[in-house]
Amino acid sequence: MANDLQNVNLAKLGQETLPAFVETFAPLNAFTTDFSTEIASSGASIGTRYVDALTGNGDMTGGYAAASEDVTYNPVTVTLDKWKGFTIGFTDLERSKAEFSLKDDFIIPGLEVVGSLFFNDLWALVTAANFTADTTITAANWDRDNLADLNATLNKAKIIKTGRSVVQNPDFYASMVKTLNSAEMPGLTEGKVEAMAPRIAKFDQYESTLADDNTENLGAFACQKSALVIAARQIIADEMQTNAGVQNTTVIVPGLGLPVRMREWYDANNGIQYLNMNVLYGMSVGKPTAGVRVKTA
Repeated sequence: MANDLQNVNLAKLGQETLPAFVETFAPLNAFTTDFSTEIASSGASIGTRYVDALTGNGDMTGGYAAASEDVTYNPVTVTLDKWKGFTIGFTDLERSKAEFSLKDDFIIPGLEVVGSLFFNDLWALVTAANFTADTTITAANWDRDNLADLNATLNKAKIIKTGRSVVQNPDFYASMVKTLNSAEMPGLTEGKVEAMAPRIAKFDQYESTLADDNTENLGAFACQKSALVIAARQIIADEMQTNAGVQNTTVIVPGLGLPVRMREWYDANNGIQYLNMNVLYGMSVGKPTAGVRVKTA
């Protein structure tokens, strides 16, 4: 039987923390994801794909075949070469003396650690070498007119109009929020009260404290989902682990499908109860023309 830390059921704990999972990984909605629930081993390659915009001749007078167009999936190979997470241990002495909330004190902060590791690897791909298109705008001058211009840039590059997002640092996000606090949008709306930037010029907006300058003066990244491709898989949980007293549960992040593994076990020799959270994943550049880097200088 699995050892429950302070009589806490791991599966129940995972469900209780779903809102934190959704918030932590929200920016990943900006990119193409392949989060199949199939089990894979670290290092395996996953073949995924993205689709370009279609043109079509629209002329049906010659029949159905005349208006058909070859549809091409653009293949992208993503290697599951990253397996990251965090582990924390509680000694018998610590558990005897301490009173703490497992969810509030450890699970949510630990989840933020995992999310940080994941996003840092992804953001590191947003470089001039991978995405040549760029524009220079300071955070103080960043507003919805800029998003309209970036929308036009992607349109002219014949990028699919759906699935567009902008991921930005806190200064850029705050500037965008402020542009909406104007006379033409009066009243205390929910967006104003909560300082939320709504969808503008076909772009969903995401803020991340991890969106650093990437040593390239990067402030934001406006893109369509095909710009970056992410893949993730579940870690194996078999009868051998169960028999050894290991408790496993996988939290599937709602709306995203990302599998995050939670693991708990007890080391009887050392008298330590361990709690682990991890993700097996990989990422790759998709369509280079589907993203525009917004530089501050």
